[in-house]
Amino acid sequence: MDTGCLSSMNIAGAKQVRSFAGQLHTQRCFTSSSVQALKTSHRTTFSSTSPGLRNKGKGSRRGLRALQVVCQDFPRPPLENTINYLEAGQLSSSFRSSERPSKPLQVVIAGAGLAGLSTAKYLADAGHKPIVLEARDVLGGKLAAWKDEDGDWYETGLHIFFGAYPNVQNLFAELGISDRLQWKEHSMIFAMPNKPGEYSRFDFPETLPAPLNGVWAILKNNEMLTWPEKVKFAIGLLPAMLGGQAYVEAQDGLTVSEWMEKQGVPDRVNDEVFIAMSKALNFINPDELSMQCILIALNRFLQEKHGSKMAFLDGNPPERLCMPIVNHIQSLGGEVRLNSRIQKIELNPDGTVKHFALTDGTQITGDAYVCAAPVDIFKLLVPQEWREISYFKRLDKLVGVPVINVHIWFDRKLKNTYDHLLFSR
Repeated sequence: MDTGCLSSMNIAGAKQVRSFAGQLHTQRCFTSSSVQALKTSHRTTFSSTSPGLRNKGKGSRRGLRALQVVCQDFPRPPLENTINYLEAGQLSSSFRSSERPSKPLQVVIAGAGLAGLSTAKYLADAGHKPIVLEARDVLGGKLAAWKDEDGDWYETGLHIFFGAYPNVQNLFAELGISDRLQWKEHSMIFAMPNKPGEYSRFDFPETLPAPLNGVWAILKNNEMLTWPEKVKFAIGLLPAMLGGQAYVEAQDGLTVSEWMEKQGVPDRVNDEVFIAMSKALNFINPDELSMQCILIALNRFLQEKHGSKMAFLDGNPPERLCMPIVNHIQSLGGEVRLNSRIQKIELNPDGTVKHFALTDGTQITGDAYVCAAPVDIFKLLVPQEWREISYFKRLDKLVGVPVINVHIWFDRKLKNTYDHLLFSR
């Protein structure tokens, strides 16, 4: 994924386009997915008024016009007026406005993913001194990306930023990088396994509030579900719509498949919709995933008009998202250290943390400690003395999901593609 104006796929004249893209008054030229996407999410015009591209030669053919590309993302939704966004912003501002500590705490944080970095950011805002330790040589954790010898980025997958993420949206705003999110049309698009190359859309109308816009999107789609299936699906969702968060949390003991059967939702709804959603959320099938995970997302989508609207980051996450957080942390006296792998959590006689021992022999001591590593990593680090404590014993039930990410590079633009997230079963 490219951090500038062009797609990471090569197009003819890329260097020439780069040379004048910076002169345009738009924020960016092409999205980071594909030039083909101009057909769906951007406006393109051709004009003879392009700066720097006028044909000044006397021998030029009459009527030949220079090319100007003017692109436009879908507008950023007005998230600032939602209750969740305002609450998240108020919580965030409380760190900055709180009374400065007489003796700032040195807080050692394991993991420079988004969780660890944001923890450090808000601790620094509150006047403390975080030290973030990252085992690898790259920022981002599950958002990590690597550049190959050709300068192209390999990412750990496509990362979507929903309108229903108030804390993340506030984080972007506080860092002054909200313009790095490229918003897409308000749709959910599913690949059709029985019709290769064809897609089925759920389009959310801008004129309707939530949850009516979501209901309308489901009712208008006749390719994936029949009317009887849609009606039964809607009836099955009623408890979640009426019961709110309390109902959602009570469903943690049921898998998606079990919940569907309990609510009388047809199996085809599971096959057509929730296999794709389960894999998108947790990379596992509906008979393994807790329904709570699905309902957390659905509940937000049903309650917020723009909750299910999606945005892409305009480049690789380590540079475009993580580095601004690192710069903010460092500007307030915090530290972020790469290649700092924890070998062992050393304890005091009373069972509290003495220090983090790194693989290079370094010992990092703090006033408080945070582990923001994946569960499988943390389970390896848990000291033996803690393993019988009920809080840590629950970790035995948590199992990570192995994921392989495959990048495929094409030598031409693809037909029938979208500049959007595509769900696939």
